[in-house]
Amino acid sequence: MKQTLQISLWSNRDMRLVLPARAVSYAGDAIAMVALMLRVKDYGGTTGITILLLAFAVPTVVMIPVAGRIVDSYDSRVVLVSSTVLQAVAGVALAFSHDLVSTVALVCVLQVGQAVAGPCWGALIPRIVGEEQVGRATGTSQALVGVAMLVGSATGGLLVEWIGGRDALLVDAVTFGLLAVVAGVVRTRRRPVPGVVKESGGFSAGLRTLLGDPLLRVLVVCLWLFVVVGEAVNVVEVFLVTDEVGLNAAGYGWVLAAQGAGAIAGAWGSGRLATSAGRARAVLAGMAGIGLGVVCMGLANGVVLLVVGAVVTGAGGGLLNAASSTLIVTRVAEELRGRVVAALSGTVRACSLAALPLGGLLGGLLGPRMTFVGCGVVCAVGAMAAALLVARTKDSAVEVVSH
Repeated sequence: MKQTLQISLWSNRDMRLVLPARAVSYAGDAIAMVALMLRVKDYGGTTGITILLLAFAVPTVVMIPVAGRIVDSYDSRVVLVSSTVLQAVAGVALAFSHDLVSTVALVCVLQVGQAVAGPCWGALIPRIVGEEQVGRATGTSQALVGVAMLVGSATGGLLVEWIGGRDALLVDAVTFGLLAVVAGVVRTRRRPVPGVVKESGGFSAGLRTLLGDPLLRVLVVCLWLFVVVGEAVNVVEVFLVTDEVGLNAAGYGWVLAAQGAGAIAGAWGSGRLATSAGRARAVLAGMAGIGLGVVCMGLANGVVLLVVGAVVTGAGGGLLNAASSTLIVTRVAEELRGRVVAALSGTVRACSLAALPLGGLLGGLLGPRMTFVGCGVVCAVGAMAAALLVARTKDSAVEVVSH
């Protein structure tokens, strides 16, 4: 049966196009992130990094009221091609920007496109593979993304050192162009369901659906709190790696690559899960893994422990992302998926916004190392508390909801 499912997934022509193209795009994003973090570090230290991360988060939050409705109200091909072309253009302009203001503005444009494209792909892939294959498709996609980010992160630092940040950013723009072409030739299309276009309250509809499910209500609220604490370390990560441990730009890229390697294993494992209960446990395990990995990185005095922590953190993230994505898609009605995914993405990004000033504050008070240790401990303890809350959920809550 396992072999049949794998053949069935890759025998789908659209999946053979979409999964590799999205993975390549993520590789480009990883290269660009390394280049941008190193560029902005020179502009303004911790403050500059915080501003850059805000630029990645704010557009997704601002787009909450409209992104999901766009996805559920228009032909998926039109939405995907338009948003991805916008990202490609912004990527080219970003490569030729020379200051913090233009860099931040263009990153915002890039993320406006992502705020729409992300939920659209999330809603289209289940239509391509069918409901029974959603878990395997999500796990496979996340595993490929892990491979892509491993390659992108590993080469990102090298590219910056060898050819400069501009050309590294142009590589990302090219991957968006490739993805736009794929979006245009995918045969499966997700078109508006009668009655959905005129429906008001895109964000509220998505949020009501998330919080109306007993299991999702517990996990999503825990996820929001987890993101606030867990992502605070992003502000000081580059300083931990380069200043505390003493690695160069290439070494920073390799640490990010180690996280990608861990994400491959975590995402691949999540694709084997077939029930809501199993996926819920995987979400909790991913939270705990991230907490423990972050602590390990904070305690590292050398490369070995730092890389081990990065791998564990990546594995937790891969497991968490793939399991939560599949859990949500399989427990909501098809016609609401665009709005649900957009609502979740937007609210998670809002939590990321709260994490940034927290990370900046903790970094200034405690330094990079203790910020990692403190946030990791809180995440690990929070995962245990979330597990207790899930255990109190009635057995009926972990069965797939039918609509």
